[in-house]
Amino acid sequence: MFLSNLETAGDAEGRRGFPPRGVKGTVAFVFVLLLIADGTANAQSGTGGVRAGGREYGVNLNFAVYQYDAQRSPELKEVSRLSGTYSSAQEEIAYLKDTYKLQEIAVRHIRSVGLRSGETFNDAVLLGPEYMVFTLTPRDVVRGYMKLDLRVRYANEPLLETRGVELENFETVVLRGGKGMFGLKYFVGGGGRQDSVPVERTLLVSVTPEIVPLTNLRNRPQELSHPVDEYGGVIATKEGDRFTPPVTLERVAPRFESGRSVRGAVSLGGVVTPEGKIINIRVLRSLDPVIDERAIDEFRQYKFSPALLNGKPVFATYREELTFAAAPPSILEIEEEQRKQRELEKERERQRRKKP
Repeated sequence: MFLSNLETAGDAEGRRGFPPRGVKGTVAFVFVLLLIADGTANAQSGTGGVRAGGREYGVNLNFAVYQYDAQRSPELKEVSRLSGTYSSAQEEIAYLKDTYKLQEIAVRHIRSVGLRSGETFNDAVLLGPEYMVFTLTPRDVVRGYMKLDLRVRYANEPLLETRGVELENFETVVLRGGKGMFGLKYFVGGGGRQDSVPVERTLLVSVTPEIVPLTNLRNRPQELSHPVDEYGGVIATKEGDRFTPPVTLERVAPRFESGRSVRGAVSLGGVVTPEGKIINIRVLRSLDPVIDERAIDEFRQYKFSPALLNGKPVFATYREELTFAAAPPSILEIEEEQRKQRELEKERERQRRKKP
C-alpha cells in the first residue's frame, strides 16, 4: 500500500500524497481526497488504544482495493507481504505485476483513516450495479505493531474475511479475496478515449499502517463526514446506526491556460445530496482567488453515489483537497508503454536470429 494524507478513488486512477520513509516519487496533479468515510455511530466511541510505555497508540490506516485477472495470473497466496511501501498506486501496481506477474490489475478504491485500537470503520464504494462494503477493525495496537480484522462483501456476498492479520509499522500486506462481477476491462474506445466493460475479477486489498500516538491520528471518521439534514444541520445518530459516506463516481479536472504553472492545494467542502450532487460548496483553504473559483466550478460537476444512513440515501458533508503538480501517466499510458517495450524486445530478438 502507499501512504498519503489522503486519496481518491474516482476513476480508478488514485494517487497518494506524502511518501513514507525512504520512498521517492513524483506525485502529480492529484485529487487528494480529504473525505474519509465516517464509520458506524457506535464505532466512533471505540474501545481505546493499547498502552505501551505509558502512551496510547492508534493507526493511520491506508488501504487500496484492486482487481486482477486470476485466471491469467500465477496463483497468489491469501496473504502476501511486500518488500516495500510505494508512493503511488501506479508504483504499487508495477511492483505487483513484476513480482507476482498479476494480469490486468487495476485500482478501484482507496481510503485512509485514523482509528483507535478496537474501533470499527465501515466503508463502501459503488462498483457497477452493487456496493462493495468494507469493515475494518485494528486490534492490539502498540508501538510498531498491530493486528487487523477485515471483511469485504459485494452484492451482499462475502469476498474476503480475515482476522488477526499481524502488521508492523509501515509494513504493506496484500490480501487476496474472492471473485465477483465488480471488475472492469479497460480498452481504448472511439476517439482514443478510455472505455470499459463489466467483467468478473478477483479482489486484492493492500493495507499499510502508520502506527502513531493518538494525538497524531489523521482523518478521524467522525470529523470528516457525517449525515446532515437538507439545511446542513447535523443529524444525531444513535448506537447501532450504520452510516456509509458518499463516494465519488466522476471527477472533473480543473483546466488552466496552456503553459500556466499551478502548484499547491485548494481545500473545498460541501454537502452531497441524496441525488448525488454537491451543494453548498465553500473554500476551506485558499490557494489563489482565480484558482479557487476554477476549482469550485469543476467540483460542482462531480457526480456521487449518496451517503447512506441505515441503507437510505441522506445528505452528508464532504471535503476534498485538490493538489496541483505534474500529471502522472494514466493506466492506459503505462500499459501502452509496456506494450511498446515488448514489441521492441521482440524486434530485437528477430534481428538477433537473422544474424549468421
